[in-house]
Amino acid sequence: MKNLKKRDIKLLVSELKEGNERAFKALYQHFHMKLYHYILQYVKSIHASEELVQEVFIKIWLKRSKLKEQKDFSSFLYVMTRNMIYDHLRQLASRNKLHQTYFEFQELLTYKTSDDVQLKEYERFLDNIVQKLSKQKQKIYILSTKEGKNDHEIAEILGISSKTVKNNLWEILKIIKEQLRLTT
Repeated sequence: MKNLKKRDIKLLVSELKEGNERAFKALYQHFHMKLYHYILQYVKSIHASEELVQEVFIKIWLKRSKLKEQKDFSSFLYVMTRNMIYDHLRQLASRNKLHQTYFEFQELLTYKTSDDVQLKEYERFLDNIVQKLSKQKQKIYILSTKEGKNDHEIAEILGISSKTVKNNLWEILKIIKEQLRLTT
């Protein structure tokens, strides 16, 4: 019963509408491999192709009472299959995008964690250097770097000239650079 003619298919569809399992099996046997190869061209997966063929025929069985005998069943079947392929590929693309986003996020977290650790070490290193500075240089450094004050604001707060603040900041940076060179 593999090579069915159009009139045979119409008769089987009519019987299928009435719930005839033999008609369903005959249609399945006739179209199964054709649909399988059609699907395989697009999804490139043997397993997914087999599953989609099964889904197509399950859908046909469930909606058998709504089938129209006068319509070309073969065309109907291929349109239905094509739509299921599109749905499958959309779901696959969505899943892949979700996985990609997840892995990018995980990678970002790894970098962020690594960067945070390095930043903390760098801050500890700088704090150790700053602790060895004079009290005035410590205040200037903290007001400049931690509080974001400019030279003029620091000068007003500490009651010194802006030029003194600039000179001290220059000396502090020079000390930090020297200490960094010594550790590398």
